Parts: sequence; C-alpha cells; structure tokens
Amino acid sequence: MTLSSTTTLRLWGVLDLLQLAWYSVRSVQSQRTPYLTDLLAILGQSEQVGGMLASVGLLAWCLQLSIAITAVGFLLGYRPTRLLGFAQIPLRLFFISPSISPLLLLAGQLPGLLFLALVISSEALKGWSLWRRTL
Repeated sequence: MTLSSTTTLRLWGVLDLLQLAWYSVRSVQSQRTPYLTDLLAILGQSEQVGGMLASVGLLAWCLQLSIAITAVGFLLGYRPTRLLGFAQIPLRLFFISPSISPLLLLAGQLPGLLFLALVISSEALKGWSLWRRTL
C-alpha cells in the first residue's frame, strides 16, 4: 500500500494533534492551563534556575508550539510544513518526545533503552516519510 503525499502529511498531522491533546489533558488533570501555565512557570523561575535551564525550558515550550503549527499545516496538506517537521526531529530526540505520539503511553512502562530506541525509530520514520513521500 502506497500513501499519497497528502495522506502522509495528514497522518503526521493527526499524530501531532494526538500529542497536543495528550499534553492538554495531562495539564488539565494537574489543574494547570495548558501551555500558558508552563510558559509562565519557566519565565518565573528563570532567575532561580539560571539562564541556561530557563533556555532549555523555553526550547521545550517552543517545540510544543511548533507541534501545534505542524499539526495544522500537515492536516491541511501544506507541503512546506514538512520543513518545520524536519527541524523538530533533533528537539524531539533531545526531549524524548516521539512523533508517533501513542508511544507516550508506553513511557515508564518499558525499559528506558527500549523506549529510547522506539523514539529514535519514530523520528527516523518521520524523517524518511517526509523526505520520500512528500517531495
């Protein structure tokens, strides 16, 4: 079965949307406003933890923002969005945030190295599919 380029983009858009929903639900369960509470916490604690750690927190928040952008772009089948998808790969690896978002449900259930291997495989598959399937 061969997927069209638009179908490939939409599949990644659905997976990004699932990750956004998961993040939002987890925030609401913790009685936080998704994204806003995290951003304010990062900015508020920057003096206490130092600029370097605050920068890492902002980078993680920017990754989440870019996931929202790619979710919309991919769902609309907008091919230039794949460039942002490529740019996310190193950040997703750094923060261990898989593009195949259902893998998040396995975090803590699998041995760490196995989960890491699944995250790396997820990003390799995304990179390959965006490169080969959406040219």
